[in-house]
Amino acid sequence: MENVINMKHLVTSGCSFTSHPRVNLQRGETEFLNDHLQFWYYTHWIKTLRPNLEVFNMGSPGNSNLTIARSALYKAKQLLNSGIDGSEIAIIIQWSNFHRKSYFVSNEIKHKAPIDTHEDYANDFINNKLYNGEKGYWLTIACPDMDKSSFTELNPKMFKFNQLYLETLYNDEERFIEWLDYFDYVITFCKLHNIQLKCFFMHNPFSSIYHYGMLPSNYKNGEEMIQGIFVDKKIHNTWNETDNDIINRFPWAANLYKQIDWKKYCWFFEEEGLHKNGGILEWAIRNQIPSTDDDFNPLYQEWLPYGSQSEIERNIIEGNTGSWGHVGHTNYKKFTEEIILKWEMFNQ
Repeated sequence: MENVINMKHLVTSGCSFTSHPRVNLQRGETEFLNDHLQFWYYTHWIKTLRPNLEVFNMGSPGNSNLTIARSALYKAKQLLNSGIDGSEIAIIIQWSNFHRKSYFVSNEIKHKAPIDTHEDYANDFINNKLYNGEKGYWLTIACPDMDKSSFTELNPKMFKFNQLYLETLYNDEERFIEWLDYFDYVITFCKLHNIQLKCFFMHNPFSSIYHYGMLPSNYKNGEEMIQGIFVDKKIHNTWNETDNDIINRFPWAANLYKQIDWKKYCWFFEEEGLHKNGGILEWAIRNQIPSTDDDFNPLYQEWLPYGSQSEIERNIIEGNTGSWGHVGHTNYKKFTEEIILKWEMFNQ
């Protein structure tokens, strides 16, 4: 028998590990079940497995953690202002990496970056607008170094500005501080309104091994990559990394880091002796559903169009695909069932 829960309205937000299309720009807040099965993530499975729950997916690709927080709070405040009690609301946040940044493009400068030509880098999550970009929008920079992106040709002046910032003032700790400030605000807001909050991560957010927040890999060839991903299920060992390592790396942020109750508000993937502070990617690699040609369960959604496990491995050997991507729909279903639906908010 399904538990009776207080939560009636769930707000989710995140980056492209939460939504493939952009909320209130390419789809509505509750229209995510129309997405192709290839792009079904945890929000899709929560709504499917708990159909009586009203779910708002506020995620968008390329989101920075600040934009993730803003969009989740925006929807939660709308629900509260409509008269819904906070005890009936819950928020799930899938944090991206803290290195990302978003710039606000106001009406004053939007002629320099029109939203219709910059849609692949845009976030306009508000719903009280006559048209996209009416009141401005957020320009999302998914990686500090945009040198290998289409942004180089799309907007050379803004690209040059971003690269100059990267070469002069950018530093990891500033981004870390900004994220923790917003995280603390989200926690305070949820406490004030009796809203349940739980967070998880795209991947390990703390280890210095993850350059610019990217999952590291050092496979020399396709055969080694196939062995590492599907047989050895290789992830980096962070078991001996400690809170002191984080504080020593980010000393100014030490008090902010210590103030957050990470165990209460966050789920981390942990495997004794191997990894701590992991996210959905590390969990998926270690807990992947076996994939064969007869029972096809691609680890990453980017691999679904290959149609078979044999084709995935052929493309790996030929160098046509990388060692990590967005978690595939069947593995995300497993994550939802085995991890998310066991959280307290679903079982009160």
